Amino acid sequence: MRTRFYILLAVLTVAIWPSARTNASTPLTLDSCIAMAKRNNPDLRRAELNIRKAEEVKAQAMTKYFPQVRATAFGYHALHPLVEIGIDDIGNASVRDLLTTLYGNYGAALGLDNTLSLFQYGYTAGVTAVQPVFMGGKIVAGNRLAQVGVEAAKLQAEIDQRDRLGQVEESYWMLYGLAQKQHIIDDANLLLDTLYQTVEMAVEAGLALPADLLQVEIRRDDIAHRQMQLQSGMRLARRALALAIGLEVSDTIVIADDTIATSPVPAMPQQSFASPESRLLDLQLRAEQLKRRMALADALPQLAVGANYSYGHLQTNLLRDGIRSRTGNGAVFVTLNVPLTGWWETAHRLRELDYSVEQARLQADHLNQQLQLRDIQAYDQLTSAEALVQIRQRTLAHAQEAYRQMQTNYEAGLATIAELLQAQMALTQAQSDLTDARIALRVSTRRYRDLTHTE
Repeated sequence: MRTRFYILLAVLTVAIWPSARTNASTPLTLDSCIAMAKRNNPDLRRAELNIRKAEEVKAQAMTKYFPQVRATAFGYHALHPLVEIGIDDIGNASVRDLLTTLYGNYGAALGLDNTLSLFQYGYTAGVTAVQPVFMGGKIVAGNRLAQVGVEAAKLQAEIDQRDRLGQVEESYWMLYGLAQKQHIIDDANLLLDTLYQTVEMAVEAGLALPADLLQVEIRRDDIAHRQMQLQSGMRLARRALALAIGLEVSDTIVIADDTIATSPVPAMPQQSFASPESRLLDLQLRAEQLKRRMALADALPQLAVGANYSYGHLQTNLLRDGIRSRTGNGAVFVTLNVPLTGWWETAHRLRELDYSVEQARLQADHLNQQLQLRDIQAYDQLTSAEALVQIRQRTLAHAQEAYRQMQTNYEAGLATIAELLQAQMALTQAQSDLTDARIALRVSTRRYRDLTHTE
């Protein structure tokens, strides 16, 4: 029975292994890369943790609205009573004589000592609750500052996600472009192989010179060198994409062999868009203002109400077993704190924070101007990339027609092998340039839409 189980396990392992290996090398699409980056990219995960930290800070600030409850307990046991007074210790002679008489008549009957001892041992425990009523506005300002922190963390996470996903797309299209160039080189190799056979037969027949065959070999060596550089670039591009989407660094990553989808270039927006960076600058200014408000609260009166209840047992030998020393008691109270000498320090602190607020305002104005310039530059890059694609398409059409005519002329003996190879080289370069231009247009379009939120 056990032998059959092991045989079945081996069969299942052999059946599952090819499918697992196939899944590991399944071509990746751009959407799948973006989805994996959202799950695995460490920068995006850190941004999410920053949001959670800010939310916890906000929750901490919210607790300041509620009563602060504190429980205390205290116990002690001394070697000797802390307070010990006998009848003989009384300085007034008449009082001392009266107490001596009373103790002689009634003390023994009541079980009293002629010496009063207090506080040799005891304990006390209590609960105190304090409800802030007015703390100079510090609690309100602190909660608003915590809310600003949450909003800032969310905006920073939005910025990080936009930038990281943009890097993922750039890495994806870089690898895609290198793969397309590999196809171009493969096609060039096929043409050179065919041309090499043709020239070799012509040399053997005495219709071409050996120098013509040598030129073809030189061109093949040049293509081989480019292919080595291309393979090195593809290895680096695969590893960069793997790091960006959270996969193990591997040379086996394969992307889908799709065409680059083209879309119309978005128009320049009529109104400036409030980007996450500009909103983050506004929040930084708001945070500085709230810090100033919290500093002002330290110099204002603070009012709180509270209640206390305590229970204790204090040792005394006034009565047997100290029955009356076990007591519980409660109280309500009001506290008012008025800082009389804090205005001097607070005045300097407020002036310092006024400068910080003004610095934040100047920085926001300066950076907002730079953000507007960034959007204009992104649009200019987009329109330039679109124009370059059109130019590269015309160049490719001309190169294809020139190569066709040169091939016809070479077959008719009207062109040299060098001219044919030059035309073939121009065709290969035009195909490569068009691929680069299309990728640049795709990346520029994505970047501009991310920055301006245009469709």
